[in-house]
Amino acid sequence: MTSNRVYISRFRTAAAVLFASAVLLAQPAAAAPPGPDGNRGHLNRLLHDPAVVAYLGLTDEQARTAQAVSNEVLESHRAAFETALKPETKAERVPLVKDVFISVNAETFGRLEKVVGVHRIERLEQIEVQTFGVRAFGRPAVVEYLDLTAAQRERLDKIGNAMGDRLAAVHRSSDLSAAEKKEATGKIRLEAMSQARQAVSPEQWVKWELLTGAEFRR
Repeated sequence: MTSNRVYISRFRTAAAVLFASAVLLAQPAAAAPPGPDGNRGHLNRLLHDPAVVAYLGLTDEQARTAQAVSNEVLESHRAAFETALKPETKAERVPLVKDVFISVNAETFGRLEKVVGVHRIERLEQIEVQTFGVRAFGRPAVVEYLDLTAAQRERLDKIGNAMGDRLAAVHRSSDLSAAEKKEATGKIRLEAMSQARQAVSPEQWVKWELLTGAEFRR
């Protein structure tokens, strides 16, 4: 069985190659954020999450440095984001944007090792995949690590799309309070993950649990 560290190594290498030639732009973090609709990505949000910072035991200086690194990496991929967003249809844009974020993650994790240490990076990697949820099954490195079949990938993709539609409906709702929306989205994500578990074999699920580690609780 491929170890988690081997998986991470492959993940970083493959992702880095995707946009190794991307133009680096020296624009300040205060400028308009990269990504679709200002989306700075799941990893960047985690690094700015006080609960994650506290859980990892980062000092104030480490947290600020880690956040600055993440912001800088995102800005350096601005040209790649702009290219990925050029196609007219969402179906064309989504995989391109996903590839940019894969590259962003790989570079960010690589640069963070010197800031927070290898052991914290290992746990952050687990938390990032775990909290990304069902959508993580669509990442090329996860597909390879779990050895997902074409049929499994199609089923998991449908589960992820259905989850996305339900989450969007909750966020658009004007009848729910912030607390109710949080509770509803949590239930939707849990249901989707339960469905995902049924879509893979017991052996693949064990590998998934090894990849994501112990449950992260806020």
